[in-house]
Amino acid sequence: MEIGPSLPTNNSKVFTVIRASMALMEEVQKCINENAFLYESIVDPKDLGEHHVDTAWAERNFKIREFYVARAEGEFVGAASYQNLGVFAYIGYFYIKPKCHKQGYGQQLMRFLEMRTQTDNLTDLRLFANSKAEWALNFYERVGFKVLMTEKQDILYLENGVFKPFYEEGAHLLQKILPKPVLKNISV
Repeated sequence: MEIGPSLPTNNSKVFTVIRASMALMEEVQKCINENAFLYESIVDPKDLGEHHVDTAWAERNFKIREFYVARAEGEFVGAASYQNLGVFAYIGYFYIKPKCHKQGYGQQLMRFLEMRTQTDNLTDLRLFANSKAEWALNFYERVGFKVLMTEKQDILYLENGVFKPFYEEGAHLLQKILPKPVLKNISV
């Protein structure tokens, strides 16, 4: 099932986002694992299991998150997870395959997640980025995120500890406030 518009990217390839079924979790795993080398030297060793993922990870996470895969011209180029945490939406995994970096796919996938957030009538979108992952922090800043918190204790106790299961050592919590969707009167 395809969700969201098929949009041309800046390289004129058609871009589509699909909600992942359990069968498509293999594609999500590939996106994450293909990026693991970027994190091996900067992530605390106890958190590496979130960057080298397996089938057990996929089964466990599929139960608690919505996963989406992005395609361009029939090829899977990225993946992300989405969770409605009540007051805000949380992106837990956001990856574009390394060979597809800097082609506009990250911006397109983020736009989709923003629209997904607004369909839940939420305007607050949050995610983590490792403080040493300058490429990720720069990307998130370019698409409108701001650092909300950097101190572990502040992050872990925010919103009654909602981020405890997701926190990785050295992570910054980022936030983007979205505009409220404009609803137009439609006459029938």
